Amino acid sequence: MMKIKSKKKLSIVLASIFASSLLTPPVANAAYTVAPKVGQCFQYTKAQVSASYAPKNPINCSLTHNMETFAVATWPETTNPVDMDRETTLDIVDQLCDFWGTFPNAAKSRLSTSTFNYWAWYTPSRAAWAKGERWVRCDAMIGKFTSANQWPPASHISWKGLRINKYY
Repeated sequence: MMKIKSKKKLSIVLASIFASSLLTPPVANAAYTVAPKVGQCFQYTKAQVSASYAPKNPINCSLTHNMETFAVATWPETTNPVDMDRETTLDIVDQLCDFWGTFPNAAKSRLSTSTFNYWAWYTPSRAAWAKGERWVRCDAMIGKFTSANQWPPASHISWKGLRINKYY
């Protein structure tokens, strides 16, 4: 009887810890404080990939990472992208980043785990925007898709070494 109560308590504690970890937003190692540049590398969690703003500074590309910056552009509008209509923002970002033009094989490599097939974009945080920053950072990734119709990917593949200029 004592073993059952102990196991039940342990199960409740573990379930509580797991549940609280799901409800707690990811903590970034550092705020994004550098100017974006083509060739920077990042290791982001799935939640960080989907963040509204870039949550962390770049890492050395010789380390394990899952994103590489392939383009940086100046935001052409006076309105902060997060305050604009989503479709308008996406149209502008698509033109500025031009992922499909930069990586023409990406659309055909949806199920590949070795070539870029997914991308993300980031703009300055509200605080950085208020200080006058107006950039858009475009990052290439290798998404792990379970089907050709899945979006977004189930996870992201990580690698070491810079791939942007090596394979494209």
